[in-house]
Amino acid sequence: MPSARPVHARSVAARAGSAVRAAAFWAAVALPFSAIALLAFDRNLSLVAAVLAVNAAALIVGHGYRD
Repeated sequence: MPSARPVHARSVAARAGSAVRAAAFWAAVALPFSAIALLAFDRNLSLVAAVLAVNAAALIVGHGYRD
């Protein structure tokens, strides 16, 4: 059955995409707290900027979660 394999591959890809969106969404929720902690205790502004850049990317990727 050649048609069964592409359908299965699409469902695996859809589940993987959904998992990535969910992880990105929750990372976007949690990362601001780590940025605040870094500002309060570490004072390493380049690390804070990197966390905020990753947060922005997570916001973009996780935007469609639960739509």
